[in-house]
Amino acid sequence: MATQVQFRRGTTGETAVFIGAVGEVTVDTDINTVVVHDGSTAGGFSLARNDGTNLELSPGSLSSCALRFASDANTGIIRTGPDTMSLVTGGVARVTIDSSGTSTVTGNLIVTGSITAQSGLIQGDVIPLILALS
Repeated sequence: MATQVQFRRGTTGETAVFIGAVGEVTVDTDINTVVVHDGSTAGGFSLARNDGTNLELSPGSLSSCALRFASDANTGIIRTGPDTMSLVTGGVARVTIDSSGTSTVTGNLIVTGSITAQSGLIQGDVIPLILALS
């Protein structure tokens, strides 16, 4: 007969307050994920599920983006408000998209090619880009 190994397990609420030993692994039975503990952090650190359904990002900030690059914390993506996100470089929100779909660009906008208007003054027309926007 095969050997069975069983880890500590508990609900999300129980896991959130549990401080496991350094390197201890537990199972959150509510969200079906594994949690690794460091001996001091309540709740430990959840591992990502294969389908990604337990992944969430913090809102982040201009100096510490929620989704960022190694050794470059102020470049990435942040949530700037309800249903609003920004692409950040060098600690500045360069492109912000709000819940209505309005995009705001800070800095220069360089387009190679043409712009097609889907609504507004020139609906459906292709406009050759002949001006520099800044």
